[in-house]
Amino acid sequence: MSQIPTVEKILLGVDVLDYALPQGVPRNSLILLAGEGGSGKSVLALHVTKSFLGRGEPAIYVSLDDDPVTIVSQFASFGVDVIKHVAERRLFIVDGFSFRIRGRKEKFHETVAEEVDAQQPDNVLYTLIKLLDDNKIRNRGIVVLDSLNEFLSYQDPIKIVDFVKNVRANASKARNVLVIAVLHTSTEDLKELALSIEHLVDGVMITETVVQHPAAGEIPLALRQLLVKKMKGVPHRVNWTLFTID
Repeated sequence: MSQIPTVEKILLGVDVLDYALPQGVPRNSLILLAGEGGSGKSVLALHVTKSFLGRGEPAIYVSLDDDPVTIVSQFASFGVDVIKHVAERRLFIVDGFSFRIRGRKEKFHETVAEEVDAQQPDNVLYTLIKLLDDNKIRNRGIVVLDSLNEFLSYQDPIKIVDFVKNVRANASKARNVLVIAVLHTSTEDLKELALSIEHLVDGVMITETVVQHPAAGEIPLALRQLLVKKMKGVPHRVNWTLFTID
C-alpha cells in the first residue's frame, strides 16, 4: 500500500507568527494576509521574507504598491543585505510599480529581477512561474505578493479571485512554494473581497491597529494585533495576539 504523502511544515521566523502558529505552516500554502492600512501587514511580510533569506531559502518579492527603491530601503532598515542576496540569486524583486513611469527606458533599480504590468494579472502570473522555473525554486522558498489591491485599479474582482486561484495552483501546489498575498481591507468592498477569497486559500491572517491597550498602561505604544482566522493542516491559537513594530 502506498504511503500518504506528507507536507513539510515550516516556521515563518517572526515571533508573533511563530507564537500564533507554533508548528508553522504547510509549505504548500497560499496565505492571505489582510487588514486595514497601517496595521503591519507589509512589515510582517518583509520580516518573513528576511527569515527565509536568513536560512538560505530563495524569495520572490512582487512589489505592486511601492517602487523598488522604497522596498530595498525597507529591507535594509531590517538588516537585510539586498545587494548580496540579489547577487547570489536568492532574492528576486519583481517591479510591478514602475510601469507607471512615463518615458523610462531602463530598470528603476539595479536589484530588479523582472518588471510586470499590474494591469495584466496574466503577465504577473507568467513572470512568477518563469522565475520559479528558471531558478529551480521547488520545495523551498517563498513568494510575497504586495499587494492584491493594485490589480483592483484595472480589473474586475472576479479576475482577481481567478488570479489567486492560479497562483495557488501553480506556485503553492504544483511547485510546493509558500505564498503570502497581502490585501489592504480599508473599505467595505475590500472586506467583502477578502471574504470571497477566504475559501480559496489555505490560510487567512488578519491584522488590526490598536490605538491604546489597557496592558500598555500609561505608555503610548503603537500596538497591532494578529488573528489567525484559518490555517489548514496545522493547529493555531484562536485569540488575537498583540505585537509591536520596532
